[in-house]
Amino acid sequence: MRVRLLPSAAGRESQYQALTSFIVNERLAIDAGSLGFALAHDEMGSIRHVVVTHAHSDHTASLPIYIAEAYTLLDGPVTIYGLDVVVEALKEHVFNDQIWPDFRKIPLPGSQQPTIEFRPLAPHETVEIAGVRVTPIPVNHVVPNVGLIVEDDTAALVFTSDTYCTDEIWAAARTRDRLKAVFVDISFPNELGWLAEASKHLTPELLVAELRKLDRDVDVYAVHIKPTNRQDVIRQLGDLHNPRIGVGEINRVYEW
Repeated sequence: MRVRLLPSAAGRESQYQALTSFIVNERLAIDAGSLGFALAHDEMGSIRHVVVTHAHSDHTASLPIYIAEAYTLLDGPVTIYGLDVVVEALKEHVFNDQIWPDFRKIPLPGSQQPTIEFRPLAPHETVEIAGVRVTPIPVNHVVPNVGLIVEDDTAALVFTSDTYCTDEIWAAARTRDRLKAVFVDISFPNELGWLAEASKHLTPELLVAELRKLDRDVDVYAVHIKPTNRQDVIRQLGDLHNPRIGVGEINRVYEW
């Protein structure tokens, strides 16, 4: 399985991550914060499945841009997956013919198929998407949100999405014999623990307690680090002296 964290900065190299989008096996997107501008020209149209973990803008901002840019390259609809509340938010507030065209009503070139279609996800129910199995697990955020366990016959990966201290996803991850890595939200440094609690994100010291719940020796990659706090978070992660904990690198291809 291959995973790439897409950049948030268009047109220049940067490890700052203000937006969230992962690509799995060059076919599936997890979130779409930067999907619409971070792909190379020859990658446009290759993503036909997008799982949206929650409706916050840093996870959805460029989804409509991607649909528009990929439109003439598509040979089938782009399927957008999410909790019912997420699907409804995208229909009402994004693809509503005011903020952005409702591409459900726009057929693909030379076809009667719609450009996009929505499919609801149910917590804990595994679905097969683009050749991998995806299980959404509720996590602790300020809006309804799911982390994801993504797996095939060789590896299982955890994407926590945005979360504060939580339990269900770690319990589910412990059951995966092929668990290889966790991509975890570490937004703030320890001294902003009050802000992490209010906005429902993690800090390096909170990560330590969360990993005790996982109780598995796997690689852990911190993502969603707020750019203004990046250096403090990286320093504090280093202070944990755990060689399995690192920082997710933008545009690196992770493979298991």
